[in-house]
Amino acid sequence: MTTTTTTHPTRKAPRPARSPRRSRVTVGTVLTVVWLTLTALAVAAPVIYAVLGALHPTTALTGGIGGLVGDGWTLENIRNAWDRSSITDQLLNSVTVTVVQTAAQFVTAVLAAYALVFGRMRFTGVIAVALVVPMMLPQEVNILGNFLTVRQLGLYDQVPAIFLPFLANALTIFLFIQAFRRFPTEIHEAARLEGVGPLRFLVQFVLPLNAPVCMTALITSAVAAWNGYMWPLLVTMSDEVRTIQPGLKSLSSENSSDTGMVLAGLLLASLPMLVLVLLGQRHLSRGLTEGAVK
Repeated sequence: MTTTTTTHPTRKAPRPARSPRRSRVTVGTVLTVVWLTLTALAVAAPVIYAVLGALHPTTALTGGIGGLVGDGWTLENIRNAWDRSSITDQLLNSVTVTVVQTAAQFVTAVLAAYALVFGRMRFTGVIAVALVVPMMLPQEVNILGNFLTVRQLGLYDQVPAIFLPFLANALTIFLFIQAFRRFPTEIHEAARLEGVGPLRFLVQFVLPLNAPVCMTALITSAVAAWNGYMWPLLVTMSDEVRTIQPGLKSLSSENSSDTGMVLAGLLLASLPMLVLVLLGQRHLSRGLTEGAVK
């Protein structure tokens, strides 16, 4: 008679639960947080001062911080800045210049980059280098030539003179060239085999897949156009034709004693671009860092 023995598998003893690791706060982390906090306060301090000064009477500005955070909130400075100057016309001029200049730079940059990357042109490297060279030159180098051109065209002291020399931008073209070079060639070849034309391929395939770069180009071009100061001041003379940035200088000169009204004009000039950057911040950061990673 044979007896069968059954062997039971040995169970492993459960491992003791590991205690959660405590994150160590190093001296470097503390210094980094302190440095970032101080930097943020230094950047935000002028903005906070402008907002509080615009919403308080001018007499409160001489009373220290207590006069800006206490009572006395008013919109009188904003109403005075709107009524006593040509700020309405200047805001409309700034909107016109920003829309036209941004749209022109976007269209020219997209078409130029598309032709250089997908057009199978010769000497594309030489052309790309030629586009980068103007980026290395200071803007003051081209001021004299642009000014003489505007005068000969009879556009001095007119709104088109402000945006005419800036209908194309080398930095925006270079940004799209780098983005289009990372576009998958398989999609391009498949679209060509399907009979997709260049314009349709650009609008339906290339631009949607490079949406962060497009948003970055639009935001940076719009901010640069809105904040233009030296060139609009040079080619315009009357306050009704100038944009908001040179107009603030006139507002400050005429009302040097009314600091609250000057700060109100500064707030009105900064608010549109501040809202634009805050709304497009996510796309802006993605567009600027997208080319750094393959």
